[in-house]
Amino acid sequence: MKISRPSPQSPKLTGAAVKAPAIAGSSGKSFATSLEKAGAMKTKAQTGLGKVASPRKVAGVSDLGADLKAGKISPQAAIDKVVDRVLAQQLGANAPAAVREKLATALRESLADDPLLAAKVRALGRD
Repeated sequence: MKISRPSPQSPKLTGAAVKAPAIAGSSGKSFATSLEKAGAMKTKAQTGLGKVASPRKVAGVSDLGADLKAGKISPQAAIDKVVDRVLAQQLGANAPAAVREKLATALRESLADDPLLAAKVRALGRD
């Protein structure tokens, strides 16, 4: 591809810089007002959340964590109880035994096969 020089009739760009046209009514006050309103709405939402929603214990296993730290139960017993609680929560009391056993097996296999979960289970025994 051949690049040619500009013709002598083309306008020169080496003069004074061209000034951009001014934007009418841009004092910045409307932007600042918008930020203030957004901050007020955020603060209002945060204070409202604290009154309505209260933090819940982690999946109902905090008592198992305390028993584990106190040495009342072994890490494997804690895992078994967590699996039982998950099954009760997700399946309910009236679930067929075959479904319950199948899901329990799948959960235990996931705990053993997944590297991250297996590391967490091993860490229970070291604490």
